[in-house]
Amino acid sequence: MARIKQSSIETIKHQVNLVDVVAPYVQLKRAGRSWKGLSPFTQEKTPSFYVHPDRGFYKCFSTGEGGDCFTFIMKQENLEFYEAIEFLAKKFNITLEYEAGGPSREEVSVRKQIFELHELVTTWFHRQFLESGEAAPVRAYWNDVRGFTDETAETVKIGYAPAAREALALYCKERNVSTTAMHQSGLFFARDGEQNHAYFKSRFRGRLMIPIRDVQGRVVAFTARQLPQTPEDDPAREAKYVNSPETAIFHKGRILFGMDHARTHLKEGGNFLLVEGQLDAIRCWSVGLHTAVAPQGTAITDDQLHLLRRYDPGAIECLLDGDSAGRKAALRALPLAFKAGLEFRFLLLPEKTDPDDLLREQGAAGLEPLRATAKSGIELAIGESLPTERKPTTHEKTTALRNVFELLRNVPSEVAREDYIQIAARLLGVDPQAALRDFQKMPPPRPDFKDSGEATAEADRTTRDPLLTRATWELLWLVLHHSEYAKKLSEIIDYEWINRNSLAGQLLSRLLAELREELIENVSQIETIIETVEERQLLAEIHARDLNVEEPAKQITTCLDSLRRIYLDAKIKDIEQRSMQASPEDQLKLMRERKTLLRNINVPFELKLV
Repeated sequence: MARIKQSSIETIKHQVNLVDVVAPYVQLKRAGRSWKGLSPFTQEKTPSFYVHPDRGFYKCFSTGEGGDCFTFIMKQENLEFYEAIEFLAKKFNITLEYEAGGPSREEVSVRKQIFELHELVTTWFHRQFLESGEAAPVRAYWNDVRGFTDETAETVKIGYAPAAREALALYCKERNVSTTAMHQSGLFFARDGEQNHAYFKSRFRGRLMIPIRDVQGRVVAFTARQLPQTPEDDPAREAKYVNSPETAIFHKGRILFGMDHARTHLKEGGNFLLVEGQLDAIRCWSVGLHTAVAPQGTAITDDQLHLLRRYDPGAIECLLDGDSAGRKAALRALPLAFKAGLEFRFLLLPEKTDPDDLLREQGAAGLEPLRATAKSGIELAIGESLPTERKPTTHEKTTALRNVFELLRNVPSEVAREDYIQIAARLLGVDPQAALRDFQKMPPPRPDFKDSGEATAEADRTTRDPLLTRATWELLWLVLHHSEYAKKLSEIIDYEWINRNSLAGQLLSRLLAELREELIENVSQIETIIETVEERQLLAEIHARDLNVEEPAKQITTCLDSLRRIYLDAKIKDIEQRSMQASPEDQLKLMRERKTLLRNINVPFELKLV
């Protein structure tokens, strides 16, 4: 891909308001000059995510994540740096300039081509559904069997995939779609390296096509419904529903069908409605229940609950079949729901009642009796543990309570845990304080050794030399916030004092060297020397922190003295180690060097920056 000019990158940073970048992903509320919301990177109930549009940086105090508009889009959309630039340029209508001229179609990122291909195919499938004679029975199925209107088909862009193997590939050839994008789109079967469009075979044939969109409304995949005309030689002929495979733009565990639609209809404090399948969600929309969403044919995942949590709903209403399978599905979701800090309310249908039939016959009003008898997660868990035909024994009560305790291990808030225990105690008819004491006596969960090891390693890295880490970070902060001292500092500092093993040290050393060699004019041009996403995150952290510094020159001197002492102390320890293995003659030389260093380390440090 042709390299994007640095001037274009700076144009995006200057022209794009970071609030506009973040707002589609996080509900933000103004907090003085900044904006705040729930972290998009973790589950939380109290907002700890701050956006500083005047500085162009965000900071999440729950996870430590920080960065600018590019790092935010890279993380949320799973993009590379230059893909994130293209994404923002397109979204905000900014023309990019390239160092070696504009890119050809082959040079455009494959991800972008796959997105474009899905939009193209969505339109083609929809036209086939509306116009082709082959799709006449499909339109009858949609209208007469499923009871959906033409308006709903138009809104959702319902489509039909023709039964012919080569039909879609030939259309792609007419539109000059690259075979690279076709290979990676999940829409075709073809041999690796195949370049001839004629040898690409459609994955979906003779099926009703339902587009799956991401939270921005971009088509990323399809669900295909089996029909009588689905060909016998279709490898998945017996499957009622077939989804697109995982691709660069589609990860089924991270996307909820209909979230792009539902999030725009969620009022403050309102509820999402979680249903089983895509057609159930579409049915809900057709009767006015516009906050309905559905997982992608699998059990709900952490990422999907996290996606729901971003919008701070009052609760998640979970519409489930009333049979044992529906209740088991609800119980499997409970630990994840508690962990995510989400309030689930389960709307249980009577056995052998289909949600689609209920809503077709009664509309949105059909849910009101279910809402009146809805069960909380605690009620559902307890109900599944107790007999229905008689009063529970003491042993059965304690067993039910232990099941609740296991669920509550996942709740991050102590206040919420205590509240849930009181609810459970009331439902079981036991003393709440006794239940709380029993919970506190439970042995802690077994540690996850992988996570524990990673956490220990990280702790070792940050505590091995806290003074060095703090002094380097603070000196970088001072250079960026009091840039009038930066050029002079770059000329007099001993660069060996800066420990380049730390990220702050690497960036500080590079910034001062660029200033000294006059490759940049001032620290405001630091954007031109940023090399990694981690450096962008560090820069965001520095910009997000306000230190109370009354005399910056004096504080810079203090930081330099700390770095000097740490450097000399490390050299002294190195000499002491080497002398243990050295010959008598070399030991004498090393001891003289050590004596000189000890004398220097105690010399008062002075520095004139002005």
